[in-house]
Amino acid sequence: MRHTGWTAFGRLGLLCGLLIGTAGCATVIAGTTQEVFAQTEPAGADCRLDKDGINVGIVRPTPGKVNLPRSKSDVIVSCVREGYEQSNEVLVSSFSGATVGNILLGGLVGIAVDAASGANNKYPERVTVVMTPSSFPNETSRDEHFAGIKSRIQQGANAEIKLINDRCSSTGRELCQIEINQIREARDKALADLDRKRLAAKIM
Repeated sequence: MRHTGWTAFGRLGLLCGLLIGTAGCATVIAGTTQEVFAQTEPAGADCRLDKDGINVGIVRPTPGKVNLPRSKSDVIVSCVREGYEQSNEVLVSSFSGATVGNILLGGLVGIAVDAASGANNKYPERVTVVMTPSSFPNETSRDEHFAGIKSRIQQGANAEIKLINDRCSSTGRELCQIEINQIREARDKALADLDRKRLAAKIM
């Protein structure tokens, strides 16, 4: 029995080793909380994070980090800054991939624990909230403002993708590609949201 237990533990360690740098191994590695870096464009805003109508964190002022309990529920990030419209973003809770490790290991108990604690879900590690000035003097200044933010979003996404590729091992390539796809999806969503904000911005 001891031999079987150590074998299972060894497989857990091996799998977690493959997953480190991406999703982790739920409760064993990631725990029931995670750190999220919140920033705004421009910086210096006050942001509150709410889940199911309950405040779970505050960043005052941005940029800053906040520790969030993992959950299946999304988190609403609301930011205010003088001279700007209030802006909101959603931290979407997603399946972290760690439960796959539990399934491969036959850890049905672990799956139940992770599901109950929310450890098999994760939030994006970073959120950027774009603050829109109360008004722009003309369309040119509006478009220049949003073009600069668009460029920074694209550069940031490219930098994160490069970092993943640089640190990814050959055995974890599939998991790395999943993470890259998530970054690309987040980038595309951010750019689409940015264009909607540009079109909705007020012109004096």
